Amino acid sequence: MCPYPIILLSFSIKNVNVGDVVEIKATDPAFERDVVSWASETGHEILELNKSNEEIVALIRRVR
Repeated sequence: MCPYPIILLSFSIKNVNVGDVVEIKATDPAFERDVVSWASETGHEILELNKSNEEIVALIRRVR
């Protein structure tokens, strides 16, 4: 369990243009809950959130 996927997402989203999409993959089971909370707090849009086997894949659109 670690905050690294959310830290990486926060860094990555700042380096793309508004409207662009970032894909992030994680194996930490807490990531699903964390990314939903992060998107709610930051205002970015979760386009897709899928879990397959032990991997969670999120597509996030930069809104602002």
